[in-house]
Amino acid sequence: MPKLKNITALLLILTLLSFSLQAQETKPSYQSKMITVGDIQMEYYDHGGEGPLFIEVQDFHNYYEGPYHNPQSPMFPFLEKLTEGFHVVAPMRRGYGKSTETKWGMDVATLGKDLLLFMDALGVEKAFFYGRFPGSQELTWIAEHHPERVHGLIYFNNPIVLVHCSDPEVIEYFENISVFTPDFEKEKLKRIMGSRSMYRPDFLTNEDLRIELPALRFINPEFEKTNFNLHWMESGELKNMSEEKWEGTRDEEQQYLKDLLSDSVRYERLYEKLKACNLSEEIEEGMKRAFGKNLITRLEGEFPQKLESDQAIADYMLWQAKHILDFKELVMK
Repeated sequence: MPKLKNITALLLILTLLSFSLQAQETKPSYQSKMITVGDIQMEYYDHGGEGPLFIEVQDFHNYYEGPYHNPQSPMFPFLEKLTEGFHVVAPMRRGYGKSTETKWGMDVATLGKDLLLFMDALGVEKAFFYGRFPGSQELTWIAEHHPERVHGLIYFNNPIVLVHCSDPEVIEYFENISVFTPDFEKEKLKRIMGSRSMYRPDFLTNEDLRIELPALRFINPEFEKTNFNLHWMESGELKNMSEEKWEGTRDEEQQYLKDLLSDSVRYERLYEKLKACNLSEEIEEGMKRAFGKNLITRLEGEFPQKLESDQAIADYMLWQAKHILDFKELVMK
């Protein structure tokens, strides 16, 4: 098996929204609201503030309620800081929170259109968009298909691709590991993850595509988060997935992982396939090519602390907020 990488600090970022700060709990400064968006009702969390609209595009989870909710998350002070220059909102995707449950429409294009209809419902022509992990998919889709609706884009790492190739073993592996979160029952998770699994930014296949929009990204080049399939193998997390107790059966998927981990030949073959079809370098090159001089990159190494404590993570998010506020001033001047 591959050697475990030293990524402790960066795994903290991966799960930063579920960490607890050792601080006095304060009453949340946001409000849950409902709005009609096309043919659905959408819940969104309004953090207030004045200025251009800042949309925090949801990632895999709902951090405002449910198993990942944590009132002491560093994300809330981050969003509160941004209200100094923006009107900050966090819409919930269909099927999340109080937003309408649908059996369809979990693909990136439909979810991107939902965000545009959300802006229409608010009477807003342009917005700033912030996204990490799958949220970066909607950011990129909107940038490529509806740039006229964008003031600026803020990426927390490069756009993610869930499945990097169509090899049957790779797809089988993804289908089995994609159900290990406590948000929803297994079949709903499969529908959500499967609907966006094969998404690709257009700039990967169209090398002539140029995105004439200002973009800011926060990135650590030593730990590329565009390929989680590879990450789960390199982090040793698969063993934990295979052994954890779950509400609702994951027996078949856990047995798949146990069989995979016990068969070194099969494991190494899959690992080599994941490395061979990894698109992370192509995504990095595509971001630079598509955005060109419009892309501002802030490396995590510029932040003066090591991300090895809750307080350091909170400070890092506020460091991001400062750069985002500066970015807004640059874009809007």
